Amino acid sequence: MKDNQLRKIFEKEKQTKLIVAIGIDTLGYLSYIIPGLAEFSDVIIAPISAILVYIFFNKKLKWASFTFIEEILPFTDVIPSATIAWYDMYVKRQEKTIEEIAKRERQKENAFKKYS
Repeated sequence: MKDNQLRKIFEKEKQTKLIVAIGIDTLGYLSYIIPGLAEFSDVIIAPISAILVYIFFNKKLKWASFTFIEEILPFTDVIPSATIAWYDMYVKRQEKTIEEIAKRERQKENAFKKYS
């Protein structure tokens, strides 16, 4: 696969997952809309947010754990944990993420060739 194709896939994935990360963080903020319900709803939102971060950010347990802890602890919902995971993956570790995308694309191509 050519570099420019990988870049396009990377940029599209980067934008899409930023929207997903903001959505996950917004889910955590929503608990403050109804007074008195915030800490109770965190018990429900924390595992959901952690699972979503795990699924969308390359099954990185460290980010899922961080998100769970951030959501479950009182008064920490203002920390945008999913967006921090996105930043780590798509800005700080950009080259590693591109390598992972290349590997994933090669696996898709090989699977397609195998069954065609």
